Amino acid sequence: MKLQWKALAGVLVGWVGFGTMAVAAPITLQDVTHFDSNGTNASEDYVDHGFGAVNKLDHPSLFKGFDYVEWKHQYTFDPPADTLISGNLELYLKDDSDLCIFGKCTTEFAFGYAEDGTWDWGEVDTGIYDYDVSLAALEDGMFGVTLKSKKGDFYIKQSKLTIEYMPVPEPGTLALLGGSLLGLGLARRRRTQSA
Repeated sequence: MKLQWKALAGVLVGWVGFGTMAVAAPITLQDVTHFDSNGTNASEDYVDHGFGAVNKLDHPSLFKGFDYVEWKHQYTFDPPADTLISGNLELYLKDDSDLCIFGKCTTEFAFGYAEDGTWDWGEVDTGIYDYDVSLAALEDGMFGVTLKSKKGDFYIKQSKLTIEYMPVPEPGTLALLGGSLLGLGLARRRRTQSA
């Protein structure tokens, strides 16, 4: 009978203490890079730029080529990630509309691409440009982006990378408490029987 009781208690402790995992809610991680004329708010995010101010992408030049800015988002999953759910990149651009001749303003065009292969070409207006990002490119904690001016000039204000993920599951607190109370009960029972 004692052997059966110990076997049952061992199975119960193993099932309750180690088999139950806490179900965690998804976590949203945001990494924001702000741009100014000298670089980025986090200097390690800045990679390179063409000519002039970092945050202003100027008209293409015959002698200088296309103006561009290149940066990388760097982030840490805390708590560690188990499964990535979604990734999104938002670019905040501003069209200054400063080149108008006889009431006709130039149109700005940009070309942007990211390390996951996402790219876009189009007219730049003041606003937020939104892109889904490949989850495989987000696993290493860095995500690189390049933006080029193909016609006209415009500003980049910020870049926001949003990642939603599930954290690595941890043993449930109540399950551990239950296992320890069961262990205390068994220890007390053993002490009572030996007396």
